[in-house]
Amino acid sequence: MPLPAIFRTSIFRLTVLYVVLFGISAAVLGGFIYLPTVGYLKRQTDEVIETEINALREEFERVQNTRGPESALNRLREMIDARGRPAAQRGVEWFSYMLLDPGGRKIAGNLEGLPTTEVNDGWTEFEIRATDGQMVPVRARLLELFVEVTGFTAPLPSGQSVDTGFRILVGREIRELSAINQRFIRGLTLGLGLTLLVAFAGGLALAISAQRRVVEMSRATRNIIAGDLSQRLPVIGHDEHADLAKSVNSMLDQIEHLMGGLRHVGDSIAHDLRGPLTRLRTRLEALAAEPAPSRQSVEQCLAQADGVLATFNALLRIARVESGAYRRAFANVDLGPIAADVAELYEATAEQNLVEIRHRIADNCVVFGDRELLAQALTNLVDNALKYTPVGGHIDLEVKRAGDHIVVVVADSGPGIPAEARERVLQRFARLDESRSKPGNGLGLALVRAVSDQHEGKLVLSDNAPGLRVTMTLPAAR
Repeated sequence: MPLPAIFRTSIFRLTVLYVVLFGISAAVLGGFIYLPTVGYLKRQTDEVIETEINALREEFERVQNTRGPESALNRLREMIDARGRPAAQRGVEWFSYMLLDPGGRKIAGNLEGLPTTEVNDGWTEFEIRATDGQMVPVRARLLELFVEVTGFTAPLPSGQSVDTGFRILVGREIRELSAINQRFIRGLTLGLGLTLLVAFAGGLALAISAQRRVVEMSRATRNIIAGDLSQRLPVIGHDEHADLAKSVNSMLDQIEHLMGGLRHVGDSIAHDLRGPLTRLRTRLEALAAEPAPSRQSVEQCLAQADGVLATFNALLRIARVESGAYRRAFANVDLGPIAADVAELYEATAEQNLVEIRHRIADNCVVFGDRELLAQALTNLVDNALKYTPVGGHIDLEVKRAGDHIVVVVADSGPGIPAEARERVLQRFARLDESRSKPGNGLGLALVRAVSDQHEGKLVLSDNAPGLRVTMTLPAAR
């Protein structure tokens, strides 16, 4: 049976991973807390037991060295009988004692017999029944005493001399320590379980929320694929999903703009080329009807065909620029010599039209780009300014450095462009001269804008009072 969709999401899997890692971290942290607390209490109990059993051992060795092993054993038995209170007299915290002979038989003490629990390094833990019937945990230390016994009648046979070992067991009840240990483990287990449960529930809620957003994005994407370019991904909150949705929406805005541009280009091509092609066809029909076509008629046909080809070449050039095909050949280029060459190129034409070209070009205006494209952009700007500057006017060409940018300004004293039409004239085939009295195809400024965008620049059209002022700002080469 396949898992529900929520359990197959990457966010849910990541949540489970983090829950597992958090559980391991919490368990390690609990261990670090457990060892200094319960471990300290356990070490304190062991120290008390060690102190008690060492006191018995030292008293035994003192008496043995002064009065012999028999007196030492009797003294040890007296001390154990005196310290080992009866069960009815046991308080909240009490000791258990027992003295055993080499055969494991009880000689003295308040325990019934040697516990059967496992002994590790002399330590053992067992339970005894208290007067109230409850089982009480005890931690004990078992110490072996080696003594040369001669003539000790109980429990060894009279006159037997052997190297034998008596054992002392001293224990202390650890009821409080055991209770603290159990409460700590139970609290740690319960707290860890609740924490993991809350973390899992929170992760599940996050996964459900994320899945809903992904579902909404998928629905909008399917509508876009179906052809509805007006659809946009929902932007909710300020997280990475919102940033992704904003980026995709920006991409969709650009796609919609490009699609609209394509439709506009198609309409413009049909509008701008239909007339020249119709006239060309009419002239060709007329030439075909003439027995001997004149050279002038043929040249007119060729001129019209060249105009159509120039329009298509300009469109192809703009498309190549916008596709970034020239970026592979970018290098450091000084705009100063390029601007000087363009000004010199148009000086003769400007003189014929009685227009003055003035230029101010600074040194070391280096940008990272394509020399040919930048020269074409400057040529288009100066050509456009010259086309609309009246007799006696002037054109200013300026190249300067402004901080980390290179600024190119082309200003004329012509009629200018109204503020509401400045964005439109940057589009393909856009012309304010609806009568087409001026030569051109409306692609000059569109190419300049494409070149500026590819060089990460900014193109601004403003009023020159009178005339038009075009400012292209490009980042300076590092």
